[in-house]
Amino acid sequence: MKSFLRHTLVALTICALGAVTAFAENNKNAKLTLASDVMVNGTLVKAGEYDFKFNEKTNELTILKNGKVKAKTTARLETRTEKAKNSSVRTRSNGSASEIIGLTFSGSNQEVVVGSGGGATVN
Repeated sequence: MKSFLRHTLVALTICALGAVTAFAENNKNAKLTLASDVMVNGTLVKAGEYDFKFNEKTNELTILKNGKVKAKTTARLETRTEKAKNSSVRTRSNGSASEIIGLTFSGSNQEVVVGSGGGATVN
């Protein structure tokens, strides 16, 4: 009887681990603070704290504040030479405004590179 219970418990544990893996989303997330206003695919995102989410299946970067979508854009993953020590946003100056060109997620050896064009904006 003890052997049966032990085998059942092991089987249930394996099933639970498999279910977690099967339903895991291909998302990368980070909460980051923008020190200044930036443009994301034509949308102004004001300085402040935001949630950045990248969906690997759809290649879409979403920027949220308090659960509300502020901007979406297309992006792609590029391999880095080493793992990122911190999550960070890369920007470049484009005239009078800065724009997001990429971001890294802490511990990842990939960088999210923001694509040009093809994104959607939400107010």
